[in-house]
Amino acid sequence: MSNSQPFAPYRNLIISGYDGTSRYTLIRRIADAVGAPCLDLETEFQLRERHSLDELRQMYGEAHARLLLKELCSEFALQRGAVIAVPAAALLETDIRERLLESSWLLVLNCQLNEMLRRLHVQHGARFHDPNVRRAFLHHIRQERKLQTLGNLDVLDTTDLSLEQTVTYALTFWRHHELARLRL
Repeated sequence: MSNSQPFAPYRNLIISGYDGTSRYTLIRRIADAVGAPCLDLETEFQLRERHSLDELRQMYGEAHARLLLKELCSEFALQRGAVIAVPAAALLETDIRERLLESSWLLVLNCQLNEMLRRLHVQHGARFHDPNVRRAFLHHIRQERKLQTLGNLDVLDTTDLSLEQTVTYALTFWRHHELARLRL
């Protein structure tokens, strides 16, 4: 960040929402800017379980997949000063959301649907023309939009923002909330 004071956050920054760009690229850039660890819930889940959350649901049922997700989110809640990407599906679970927000600030990304679809098309090219791939993207978009119905969330509309502008906003958001916490 351009601010001359070093920024060493205590609480985590959770990035959720779906704007048609790579959430991992965004969290990596934010984390690099402050020297913070970077975690992605979906990636970590797949590395540990050797299957995606959806695959585990199909193989072992919803209860087992939810238990594993809850355990991983509890571990993430123990982190300090990390940037964490969490999909809306996890945050829609009240107990998981409350546990994560005990130690984190949440910033939900959003953008207009036409811009989101344009970004997905640019990012995925010919794969985006496959109806099954497109259907999966639309399912994720619907999940992410449900998160906003919870209300009282900080939402950033990235429709007209570049990746750099989004990173700058997220860092400013994080710094502002950390400073406000210290003043209490």
